[in-house]
Amino acid sequence: MLRRIGPDSPDLPRIAALIAAHPRTLLQQTEADVQALAADPKSRVLVWDRGEGFAGFATIEALYPQVVFLTNLALTQPGRGDGGALIRAALELAFTDMRAHRLFCDIAFDNAAGLAAFARAGLVREGTMRECWLRADGWVDCHAYSMLAREWKALT
Repeated sequence: MLRRIGPDSPDLPRIAALIAAHPRTLLQQTEADVQALAADPKSRVLVWDRGEGFAGFATIEALYPQVVFLTNLALTQPGRGDGGALIRAALELAFTDMRAHRLFCDIAFDNAAGLAAFARAGLVREGTMRECWLRADGWVDCHAYSMLAREWKALT
């Protein structure tokens, strides 16, 4: 289950810790950054709960009217096959609750699991953004992926 949290949620430290634990694959946002995003009525901070409590999260930012950016998505226990379910839940929320026309994200070129999961979920690779993320070891390229509302409807 995917649920929206607010700026005073007890889940915020867990989200910040998960972001900090994955500096090579997640956009490095502080707890204050995530809290501000949770306070924004146009955006969403979402907690993934598989019946056992906090299992991951996703953040979706409304950038333009009906255009949203999936900025982060992570699981506490990757490799169990839950990534696709979390991505599908985030897509459903974006295209229904947020009434998005377009959802896009970028994924570091060396995040093979993330690239495969988004492709399996039906997102379309649009191209490569050169040196779009600055990590501790330098700038890295990212691949841009997107889905349009009509493509999501065709999948469902």
